[in-house]
Amino acid sequence: MNKELLHTKLVREIIALIASGTFSDGARLPAERQLCRQYNLSRGTVRQAFNDLEKLGVVKIRAGSGAYVQKISQKKLPTHLLPQNFENVSFSDIIYARKAIETAAITLACEKITDTHIQQLESLIKKMEQSKENLLNFFKYDMEFHQVILHASSNMPLITAFASIAEYHKYSQVFSSMHEEEVDFAIGYHKKMLTALKDRDIKNAAKAINKHLEHTEQAINNSDDEVISA
Repeated sequence: MNKELLHTKLVREIIALIASGTFSDGARLPAERQLCRQYNLSRGTVRQAFNDLEKLGVVKIRAGSGAYVQKISQKKLPTHLLPQNFENVSFSDIIYARKAIETAAITLACEKITDTHIQQLESLIKKMEQSKENLLNFFKYDMEFHQVILHASSNMPLITAFASIAEYHKYSQVFSSMHEEEVDFAIGYHKKMLTALKDRDIKNAAKAINKHLEHTEQAINNSDDEVISA
């Protein structure tokens, strides 16, 4: 992958985090050095991404201080960097699709999951627990958990479909205004999924993923401010 594609990918990732509420208006983005380590990018690539974000009006770079999120609404974010037809996709649409995809995937995973997959899921839950104060990392490990389950299903159409849904999910409001108790709820549901997968318990695995997603949707519907990671 060339340098241009790498910095464009980082621009999209940062816009997703702003759109989701992970970085609120006026928030300082992580330092260049931190982003270099986290995304395994060169300093020049990260700097180019910051410059592009400033040109787009997404951030304001302050010399010697860093890059700060501008006071813009999600609707004003550059549409050419958002998923296709994003403005026509509701959170309920995303949850409905995820239920269909992930219920099928976790059912297959109960039959095909390996010890390596189990170890990966256990490791990701530990990382989620250690990242309660760092939502950027928490969301990363959260989605990786679901991706492991998809790969454990060994069903390429489901894996591809989930990748598309995950892209929309990053830009949804589900990640904004998360509180510690909601993070704990999310971790609890992931532990239930892991237990069911270890037991090869299809019924409880499907129940856990559906309850998890239903709880997330209910939280969104109950309050614009109360949201839970999925």
